[in-house]
Amino acid sequence: MRFLNHMRGKAMRNFEFGRLVARYGEQTAVVSDQQAYSYHRLAELAQTVRQQAHWQARYVVLVAQPDVTFITQFLAIHLAGRIPVIVNKADVAQVPQVLAPIAGTWQWLTDQDQPDAATTNLNPRGLLFLGLTSGTTGQPKVYQRDWSSWRVGFDQCQMVFDMAAIAGVMTTSPLGTSLGLHTLLLSLYLGKTFYCFQRGQSLTLPQPTQVFTVPTYLAKGHDAWAAAPGIMSVVTCGGELSAELVQTWHRQHPQHQLYELYGTSETSLVAWQALTRGKQPQQVGHLFPQVQAAIMPDSQQLVVRSPYLFAGYLGDATAVHQVMTDDVARLDGDGLLILSRASDVMNHGGNKIYPSEIEQILQPMVTTCVVFGVPDAVYGENIVALLVTTTPLTTIKAVLQAHLPTYKLPSQYLVVADIPKTTQGKVSRAQLAAQYQAGKWS
Repeated sequence: MRFLNHMRGKAMRNFEFGRLVARYGEQTAVVSDQQAYSYHRLAELAQTVRQQAHWQARYVVLVAQPDVTFITQFLAIHLAGRIPVIVNKADVAQVPQVLAPIAGTWQWLTDQDQPDAATTNLNPRGLLFLGLTSGTTGQPKVYQRDWSSWRVGFDQCQMVFDMAAIAGVMTTSPLGTSLGLHTLLLSLYLGKTFYCFQRGQSLTLPQPTQVFTVPTYLAKGHDAWAAAPGIMSVVTCGGELSAELVQTWHRQHPQHQLYELYGTSETSLVAWQALTRGKQPQQVGHLFPQVQAAIMPDSQQLVVRSPYLFAGYLGDATAVHQVMTDDVARLDGDGLLILSRASDVMNHGGNKIYPSEIEQILQPMVTTCVVFGVPDAVYGENIVALLVTTTPLTTIKAVLQAHLPTYKLPSQYLVVADIPKTTQGKVSRAQLAAQYQAGKWS
């Protein structure tokens, strides 16, 4: 009850788990390692963690893990009036560097070297957490997310993803990612049961469940979870979803309703679509309500305004009114097409080339592929195609030559057993280019 009373006094701009406890009570909030935890039980566990902690700093860093322990630690930090900084295990070594703008005001969750300070609200701005971007375009940035921007979006998710008939929610993404944490808090906010997911672990889903995932986990070899009874719908985000993959998924799992969500850590919700009739190339759907999108005339990059935007990068005090994404896009009415990341656009002999236009032709012939540019003294960049395929290269080259002008043809084709991914399970063309230059495939 102390937790509930504490949170009842908070303004709506702060994370309101106490309100959720009052609303959902003994309903199951989380299932972790086959054990169920009610909303009341989560509050009790968070209170215990809070009582045992010794935190003085404004920011408390915790390492994400896919279980109830992490969830209660996150809640306990809010109970203490502090701000969680969430990192994945692979990012731990970078923490001092990326948190340099707040040096002296953060500590690790497990720090016990000082007596506990009196409980005060050190989070007047209502920040929900600090997180690290994926780093697929370079050095990870620390972004700030407030509660209100996600809360208003949760109601939209419930509507567009038809979640009224869903009782359970799960994500295959690490809870240290924006998608992973968004899914967890969406589930709690809507009074659903959140199923903690660990790769390779058998799933028991006794009720209709919606899964939030990334395209990597829809690809061949990563979809063992999809056979679990109870999965009714799948929402993908955080990568390119090809028409071929959609077609394969519908064929293998006809019982699933498949959705695509387009957004970034900074923009949250931008566009969505129900993929009942397949996927049009580069199309990511219709804009969410209250989203205003524009295209920069020079770079063709997408600019987004909406109530779902983040609260800015760490160290930047400027208020966020709009976000210019790294995506090159085109608007077609209220439909949005993503052509490429701006950082992925290749400059070959003065010509701008989007990797996706080459990949779209390759995809029917290969298991998977990634096209990226590498520096060249003469042409600026050469085009490299990384392929997982059994199709002869002579056939692949002939098809590309029939569909593309010469300057868009890859200068090198590399057949590999697997496409390397980041720790978040995403493809980074920048990292692949760096690995190529380091001689990984020589």
